[in-house]
Amino acid sequence: MNRISRNPLTLRFASEELEQKFLENYHQRCLVRFRWAVALGIFLYSIFAILDSVTVGPLWPRIWLIRFAVVNPVLVLTFIFSYSRHFIRYYQLVCSIVILVAGAGILAMLAVIPAPAQYLYSQGLTLVIIYNFTFLGLRFVYSSLNGLLLIIAFEIVSAVVNPLPYFAFINNNFFLISATVIGMAVAYYLERLNRDNFIHGVSMKKLAEADSLTGLMNRGFFIEEVKSILGQPGRIETLSAFCILDLDGFKAINDNLGHLVGDEILVNLGQSIKSKMRSVDLIGRLGGDEFGFFFPEIRTQDDLLNIFAKLKNEFQNMSKGICYLVTFSVGCVIFGPELRNFFDCYAKADRALLQAKKEKNNLVIVDSQEKPLLQKSLDKL
Repeated sequence: MNRISRNPLTLRFASEELEQKFLENYHQRCLVRFRWAVALGIFLYSIFAILDSVTVGPLWPRIWLIRFAVVNPVLVLTFIFSYSRHFIRYYQLVCSIVILVAGAGILAMLAVIPAPAQYLYSQGLTLVIIYNFTFLGLRFVYSSLNGLLLIIAFEIVSAVVNPLPYFAFINNNFFLISATVIGMAVAYYLERLNRDNFIHGVSMKKLAEADSLTGLMNRGFFIEEVKSILGQPGRIETLSAFCILDLDGFKAINDNLGHLVGDEILVNLGQSIKSKMRSVDLIGRLGGDEFGFFFPEIRTQDDLLNIFAKLKNEFQNMSKGICYLVTFSVGCVIFGPELRNFFDCYAKADRALLQAKKEKNNLVIVDSQEKPLLQKSLDKL
């Protein structure tokens, strides 16, 4: 967790991919809380209208205009927008708009309400600041910027537009600035905690999904991922491929050279696979010296030939320090959207692998009807 680089001020992760995953996860988790917060905000903004009728006298229609014709409609529209599929993308911006509009409504009231009722309404700004730093799920940077903007606007309204008496100005500033400073500290701590929990969750997920020796997907996770893709409705009319790779004579290596050498070979193969495969391809250790490959999109059998030829060269380069020539055989099935069952794919690729193992160091490719498409020695590439 400590090796993850991030900006000490903004807390952003240095990895843009990791940052985007965190934000998507974080915003999804905040979504229900956001809706409750906005609903409660609408209620509070409305219920305080009772205070207007008691404290501001004949000015209450103007205050109600701010509440019910400006602020509440924005909050209601925001609540509705939260059910849009685009909302998550603009989560921080929308939350900031909610806070600034609510704060601007209070400031507009402070600009027209005379003393002594004027002294009371700055407490509403304190409630907005509390919302800003705690309830909506705003990141530290956004909530801090919002808080500072509200404080600056309060200074302008209270010192220039509708000046407060000196004692009230000092008193209100003391509490508003204190609330903002405390809120910034809380927001920083909460975001850091959320990011640490996210990294911990990602690390634990990777440990649960990865094979401990090679770092590739473990058998269970690999099978579930392939099943998920095969089961997707409306799969596009492109070719996919499922392959099984098996090391030749691996039992003899363990028996003659020892299991530590066998483990080293498996580690070398895992590193070779990770360096040569595309990010969209799924690769997992099925057990022992057997590895599964799922290529969601493949054009021809020649593509598979090129992939495993490059893998063979990389693997042999990494295994030069081992006084034993290590080769592998591969069985593949190429298919379209007509094949959706994982175990059918596995069985067809496994039978192709048995054919390849007869010659060793071979690649055998069949179609979904198990018609031979290619058989070639990897040693001749």
